[in-house]
Amino acid sequence: MRPYAHNESTIAVIEAAGLRTPRQRQDSTHIVSNVKILTRLGLFVATITGFLSALRKVHPRLCAKVPEELRARYLDREGYFADARSSEAPRRLEQSALDVHALVSLFADHQTVSAMSEFGLLERLYKDQCVPPEVASPERIELQKTPSSSSLQSPSDPDVTYGHKGKGYEVQLTETCVEDNPFQVVTAVDVNGANESDQHQLLPALEQVERTCGVAPEEMHTDAGYGSGANIVAAKEHGTELLAPIGAKASEKHLPLAQFEFDAAGEQLVRCPAGQTPAEHRPTQTGKAIRAYWAPEACAQCPLRSQCPTEERSEGRVLKFGPAEVATARRRIEQETPRFKERHKIRSGIEATNSELKRCHGLGKPRVRRLPRIKLSVRLKVLALNIKRYMSHLTEKTLDAASPGAACAC
Repeated sequence: MRPYAHNESTIAVIEAAGLRTPRQRQDSTHIVSNVKILTRLGLFVATITGFLSALRKVHPRLCAKVPEELRARYLDREGYFADARSSEAPRRLEQSALDVHALVSLFADHQTVSAMSEFGLLERLYKDQCVPPEVASPERIELQKTPSSSSLQSPSDPDVTYGHKGKGYEVQLTETCVEDNPFQVVTAVDVNGANESDQHQLLPALEQVERTCGVAPEEMHTDAGYGSGANIVAAKEHGTELLAPIGAKASEKHLPLAQFEFDAAGEQLVRCPAGQTPAEHRPTQTGKAIRAYWAPEACAQCPLRSQCPTEERSEGRVLKFGPAEVATARRRIEQETPRFKERHKIRSGIEATNSELKRCHGLGKPRVRRLPRIKLSVRLKVLALNIKRYMSHLTEKTLDAASPGAACAC
């Protein structure tokens, strides 16, 4: 039974073309919805103008309660503040912050106005960007030095967030990368906020691949953004080997965990770098980690004592670890080997898919706003890509069959 209708076409393509799916790769790419990228001053002006315009249209009598000078700045001279020169922007931003405070204070307790979506955005802007003053009528509103990455970025699309690639969304793509496939197909796609880490996107992709392909891939190739000991262990529970480098360097103060010898499961420490075997292992109270204990006399004369990452306790030396830490240590060694680098080369091929979707299908800037519409638009574009690749494959097969000499191949 196929539980998700949007997977039906992709499943049909995989089955019709006889594609194999045991080896796949995942990557994210940045997109921007159909909005204008605003400066901080532009954000204040657009949000205030949007609220006052809606208020004047729906409740003109209530709009008249707004001070005339304030209305004139945003309704009669719309865009004036946003178009300020860079030298004038700080002073005008201070005025806009005061105007937001004045509007929120005026209508916060008004049942009709406070229910307006435009006022909700104004309140959100105030909470995201402004430090609440201690007096009712302040002469100046202090601004947050670093607003949250989830703060309002555009009143036209309140779902847009801010990440290291800028304002917008991140599209997660997973596609097959089996060399003997006639073409590769995207098996999982999703959209998340630009401020969300790729670390949290691996397992949802694996689960979606399982729904599409019926089974998780044997190998998943990703960049370092997805690489962590926790993800390596979690992927293994799905039957998948996560081939992703670990980005952060190990501590240089202590001996790396990779120099300790563990069993295959990473749940028992066999011996330390000095060759000493732990006296016992005990699980932590949460059960998510393990502590290995060495007797005091076993470590008393150790030449590596100054570099040892163990802790000294009354019962001896203790090292706390878990499967994720062991997986991280092992990967840091493995990723430096020629074999790992050779296997991992295939990951970069997904960059071409990202580029094709943006160049040929308009993925970089969909003509819609808000997360639900963005998700639908992205899924349709990916589906179009899969079908296009399949049709190109059928065309090539037809041309090959009709070429001279095809009939006498026997």
